[in-house]
Amino acid sequence: MRTRSIRAGILTALVALQAAAASAVHAQVVRGRLVDADGDTAIGGAMMTLMDRDGSAVERTLTNTATGLFELRAPGPGGYRVRAERIGYATTFSAFFEISAGETVTVEVSAPVEALSLAGITAAVGPRCEVRPEEGMAVARVWNEARKALAAAAWTQDRGLYRYEMLGINRLLDARGQRVEVEDRAYRQSLVPAPYVARAADSLVSQGFARLSADASEFWAPDADVLLSDAFLDTHCLRIRSGGRALVGLDFEPVPDRDVPDIAGTLWLDAATAELQRVDFRYVNLPVPQWLMDASPGGAVVFRGLPNGTWIVTSWHIRMFSAGAAENPLTGRLAPTLEGVTTTHGEVLRVHGDEGVVFEGESGRRVAGTVVDSLGVGLPGALVYVEGSGTRTVTDADGRFELDHLGVATYELRFTHPDLEQLRYAPEPIEVALRPETTSPVEVTLEAPSMSEILDDVCGSDGPPGVPLISGNGKAVWRTGILTGRVTDEDGNPVEDATLHLLAKAHEAALFAQVRDPGTFAFEDQRVRWEEKTSSSGFFRACWLPADLPIELMILGEDENVDRGALRAALSLADLYPHRVTTLTIDGESPHRRLDLRVEG
Repeated sequence: MRTRSIRAGILTALVALQAAAASAVHAQVVRGRLVDADGDTAIGGAMMTLMDRDGSAVERTLTNTATGLFELRAPGPGGYRVRAERIGYATTFSAFFEISAGETVTVEVSAPVEALSLAGITAAVGPRCEVRPEEGMAVARVWNEARKALAAAAWTQDRGLYRYEMLGINRLLDARGQRVEVEDRAYRQSLVPAPYVARAADSLVSQGFARLSADASEFWAPDADVLLSDAFLDTHCLRIRSGGRALVGLDFEPVPDRDVPDIAGTLWLDAATAELQRVDFRYVNLPVPQWLMDASPGGAVVFRGLPNGTWIVTSWHIRMFSAGAAENPLTGRLAPTLEGVTTTHGEVLRVHGDEGVVFEGESGRRVAGTVVDSLGVGLPGALVYVEGSGTRTVTDADGRFELDHLGVATYELRFTHPDLEQLRYAPEPIEVALRPETTSPVEVTLEAPSMSEILDDVCGSDGPPGVPLISGNGKAVWRTGILTGRVTDEDGNPVEDATLHLLAKAHEAALFAQVRDPGTFAFEDQRVRWEEKTSSSGFFRACWLPADLPIELMILGEDENVDRGALRAALSLADLYPHRVTTLTIDGESPHRRLDLRVEG
């Protein structure tokens, strides 16, 4: 293996390299170090590209953050040069050099230190379409900086340098796309190699960024590989858009006469640093009526550069329409409607590299607050949630809570508590609106009503019946008792739709008025009965039971094979099922009683 050093005629500094590990036999290796124009300071995190004489890139790598060193491998002998790129700085090339089979070449590269700026670039007058960005000077300048970030992101993803902890959120919004109806979350605890990967660019460009059918529809966002591809650049126009002082935009849209579902949008770059911030896009050329397009289908992909020169996607989302049908009030026929808006969102929580956590995501839009009881005291152990799964939290010892990673929408915030669940009571939700400009947590207070208000609500605001029952011994008993509890199986799991049968030895007082000859009527054989069902979490409640009177209680599973007619006619449940009946008495002085029950297998 031969090793030699090439001096680039346009460069001014000679770079001394440390000895490196021996290369594989017959490999062509290019080594070097990127320094500033004075040759004193190493430049790390720059993208170094080995290019052949045809201008094709054959391999890329990043310079070492601390030393500026890099190593590239040529696919075969021939003429090459090295391109050095940093976002916000001019691109530097070495001179061409020849490399023989098995040879190692040292290339000296220095880079300018004066930063470039995109500030002052304005949109051109007229709708000029640049299909190839290098053909327009202003467009080419903005595109070149965006391309650097996209190339670094594609390179980072291809090499699988990191593993990502992800949060996936699916939201169903109303037809106006403003109110969250359901939000479901999934935390990917296992590390994934990439936060988002689109379909192959050739497939998306030729077949479209959306697949629509009567059964299901699919939508895709672009990734770095797609935006860099020849297929995309050959079929999309580019033009400058002014984004104020802070941002410069590069619009893209399909060339005229494209007839497949496509995307149009903007690559937004920081005007001062030339760093790519995000890609906003919308779907166009969709074969759907305008009332579906009113949902504004589209999305965004957010990029972030790390200190070592790698680039990652930190979040992405896609907004789609959901079609439905409603009856036309004039014709009575079903007509298609915009049923709602669905969004799919991905958020990077953490990025792990060989050196540990290299990126920590932000909490996004948040709602914070306190759940208080009827006296205004913080209520610990309350569950605060949004309809769906995953968007929920439990209050701390002071009743405080916080929900994060929320969207730009109006949320119905709900809460519950074990004391409320056993009564099967759901407090009224409150609405919280989050705006694009929302940065600090929105503070709210959720108030639990008093127990008397709750009981009035769950058992009827008219209160208990004003007429007593007459017990078997002729004593009047008042129906003020409320029984609540939870039914579980042997493993402690809630039992849904179990039936509670309750029986007391008594009768309605009005029964006297219906009996012509009391001497012939067996009052002792009269019974009052109740049947109640358990909720999905196993809770039950029975209102206005007689106080100070023994009550028999028995539980039946939903599918249990029992003669229910005989059960409803029995004068005593204990006589039929002596081992399954519980007898209880509710104290008239404390008429709310809780009783948890277990169903034996």
